[in-house]
Amino acid sequence: MTLRAVPIRGAHPVQGPSLLRLRSDETLVARFRGGDAGAYEAIVARYRERLLAYARSVLRGSDEAEDVIQDVFLRAHRALLADDRAMTLKPWLYRIAHNRCMDVLRRQVPQTDELSEQHPSALDVAGHAQAREEFEAIVADIGGLPDQQRSALLIRELEGLSYEDLATTLDTTVGAIKSLLVRARVNLAEAAEARAAA
Repeated sequence: MTLRAVPIRGAHPVQGPSLLRLRSDETLVARFRGGDAGAYEAIVARYRERLLAYARSVLRGSDEAEDVIQDVFLRAHRALLADDRAMTLKPWLYRIAHNRCMDVLRRQVPQTDELSEQHPSALDVAGHAQAREEFEAIVADIGGLPDQQRSALLIRELEGLSYEDLATTLDTTVGAIKSLLVRARVNLAEAAEARAAA
């Protein structure tokens, strides 16, 4: 007599990383809540680098970005298992990352170092001094934006979130998001004009 595995009601069969990678966010969340630890690993693999890039941008290249993202995924892990409410994973993760970055910024002493010193542009390596100066100026301009404007602009440009998802991420309204983005772009344009005039 041959024994066959009997599926446990409500449990998901374990899938390899390559198959899980193709699943939607909603499916991965459901599978993780159903007991498939590999689904959470797929979520981390999908979003870790993107969230890390966001955190580094908001924190102006701070070494704390890695710690922030580690904490984001620990918090997300606990929260996903704590209840089964529906959520849109991507903006939810960005909201957690945004809140953690704001916590770090609130407790930091203002620093004068520039992001460009820690992350030189590829053009600098090729020896294009003019392009490097422009890059550093843009990075400094973005770093000089108010926190909410900088966060809205970076998430929109890095991830292309819709206004609705961005509003959810930053816990505000669509109108406020549009206003933040307009003000951020106007501030950047004015800074560029002031440099050109100087």
